Amino acid sequence: MKRFTLFSLVLLLCCPLWVHAQLSKGTWYASGSIYSPLPVAQGLAGLSYFEEFGPVEDLFSLNFSPEFGYFFSKRLLVGSRVTASLYSKNDAFDGNAIGLAPFARYYLNPQSSNNHFFVNAQFNLLFSSENNFGGANAGVGLTHFLAPGIGLDAYLAVIEPDFQIRRNTQLGLSTSLNVYLNPEMRGTRKTALPNLQRGTLLIGGTSARAQFGITSPRPGAANVNSLTIAPNLLYFVNSRFGLGGAVALGLSGNQDFSTTLIGLSPRVRYYLNTDQHRLLFLSGAYQYDRIKAKFNELEQNRVTSRAILALGLNSFFNSNLALELAPNVNYNFDDESLRVGLDLGIQFFLNPKQKE
Repeated sequence: MKRFTLFSLVLLLCCPLWVHAQLSKGTWYASGSIYSPLPVAQGLAGLSYFEEFGPVEDLFSLNFSPEFGYFFSKRLLVGSRVTASLYSKNDAFDGNAIGLAPFARYYLNPQSSNNHFFVNAQFNLLFSSENNFGGANAGVGLTHFLAPGIGLDAYLAVIEPDFQIRRNTQLGLSTSLNVYLNPEMRGTRKTALPNLQRGTLLIGGTSARAQFGITSPRPGAANVNSLTIAPNLLYFVNSRFGLGGAVALGLSGNQDFSTTLIGLSPRVRYYLNTDQHRLLFLSGAYQYDRIKAKFNELEQNRVTSRAILALGLNSFFNSNLALELAPNVNYNFDDESLRVGLDLGIQFFLNPKQKE
């Protein structure tokens, strides 16, 4: 918990900007997935083809997981997450899943200059070829604006993952970067220009999450707890070239078993053009993951590595936010499998404070 709190504080303080943002009626909200090893913005949708996917035959997959919302007043945000997972039919994968997660959020102090407290409630419904289930969460949170349109949301919630499993209540604490486009920003979304320069930070994909079991579904069984921290940071040395990387730390388990994931991913990004509404870029990364699993006295270790190359396009909503579409290839050195993908998401840029 101390590590999670420290990470949140560092992210809050890392931006050199002082932002004064007001929530207003007509603002659009958007969010996506948490973490990806790819050096491009996932979160909204991804189409993949795997060649020689481990021991099974080739696989096609489509994943769709955006969350959208609309402010009906400066206090009330209503929206839903929509998920879909479709896989090609073969001996190992045969099925699909569709999910809905409607939510309602009420802001307590929308007139605040920057920090906005809220209460939130959400239902989670999943329908698949194998199983259907429903869950819910409710809690309190804070939206802190790092830059115009970029909200860092921290959310503390009581979670019921599946209503069919009794005594499985959990407590979750999470942070995520989300989009808040008010009507003024939306008016310039088709003509906005980036402000990439020396000192610009790209922080897309940064997140943290902790989840702890309050009650156990089985008598005598220990709760499974988890912690995931995934910072992602690129520093631009000029208006075209960004250099940095991503780190992933995942811890989960109880008194009977534990799993540890450590991931490191140096990354580079180069923009082929500048000072235009749409920018083309080349991006590359090397991903290293080490997984350690322990069950009673048995211990297993696995190391994987891969190389990723992407050619992408950014369309900017404003100088801090961009929609990203990126075809990419991902080669796994361990099982010699190749992923060819097309991923869609949103990138977040923090530009240096302008000198007065």
